[in-house]
Amino acid sequence: MKNSNKKILLVEDDHNFGSILKEFLTLNDYDIALAKNGIEGFEKFRKEHFDLCILDVMMPYKDGFTLAKEI
Repeated sequence: MKNSNKKILLVEDDHNFGSILKEFLTLNDYDIALAKNGIEGFEKFRKEHFDLCILDVMMPYKDGFTLAKEI
């Protein structure tokens, strides 16, 4: 199944883990938007449509639980 039309918002403050996860998902034909914290994640969410949001729980500025409620 092709996933190229599926867009995922990935919000992860750990640069290494975020990069690896983004690369893995991209290799599996997903379109990934990576944000480094909850504030940046919410801004991306407001500007684009996503089929799925993957949120880190513990992040600076805004944690994943707060971001999930706002989304």
